[in-house]
This record gives sequence, structure tokens and C-alpha cells, in this order.
Amino acid sequence: MVALKLLGCLLILASGALAAFSAARHERTRLSVLDGWIDLIFYIRTQIDCYLMPLNEILTGADRELLRACMGGESAVGLSTLLQNSQFYLSSEARRLISAFVREIGSSYREEQVKRCDYYISALRGIREKQGEELPARVRVCVALCLCAAFGIAILLW
Repeated sequence: MVALKLLGCLLILASGALAAFSAARHERTRLSVLDGWIDLIFYIRTQIDCYLMPLNEILTGADRELLRACMGGESAVGLSTLLQNSQFYLSSEARRLISAFVREIGSSYREEQVKRCDYYISALRGIREKQGEELPARVRVCVALCLCAAFGIAILLW
């Protein structure tokens, strides 16, 4: 009977450690997705400023790693699809800014589009800086909560 209890406790602790690892990875992914969006907007800005390319050609010519960083697939289907795929990893403020960018891009002249890209890049960099500073604390909290919950459950079931 004690062996089964011990096995159960070990399984609970292992699941707590797995949950802690997943939570820490999710927090790091949130930051990398935001980095991906900043890089994509900068790429779009450069293509509009230098070559005056339309948005669908910009996305078609974009590097696949750049699109994957924004949770996109192998093919460039559109900014709204990329936003939909990456919504889970974005904070509400970043989601609001990127949604506004997706709505506004391609609807004005070159100079205005470049200004809008610059605005969104600087706003998203501010959010990224804040999230980067908070990342170690958020990872520690996630790990501590998962492990403490697992230890608590194991103690209660013993």
C-alpha cells in the first residue's frame, strides 16, 4: 500500500514539474512571438520604404523563419491570419496595437505607412522591454506555483 502511495506521489510531483516546465516555456514563447511581430513590422516598413511593394508581395517574399516567429505556417496567408494564430501569446495591449496595425497597413500613402510602422515598432518595443524585465519574475512565479501545488496535493493525498 505504501508503494502505491509513493508511486502516486512521484507521479504527482512529476506532473507538477512538467507543468512548471510548460509554464516557463510559454512565458518565453510570449516574448519571442512579440519579438517576431516587431521584426515583421520592421521588415514590412523596410520593404514599403525602399521598394514600395504591396503587402501581399511583402508577405510572399518574407523569410519563413520570420513568419514562424509570429506563429505563422509555411505559407504567407495574411497579417490577420498571423494575428489570429499568435493571439494566445500576446498581451492585451500588444494584441490591440497589432490589430490596429493590421487594420491600418496598406490603406494610405507610403510616407504615412512608414510613419505608422515606426509608431507601432516603438510602441511594441516598449511593451517588449517591460515584458523582458518581468520575464524572470513571471517564470519564477509559474515554477513555484506549479511545484508548490504538486507538493501540496502529494501531502494531502498521503
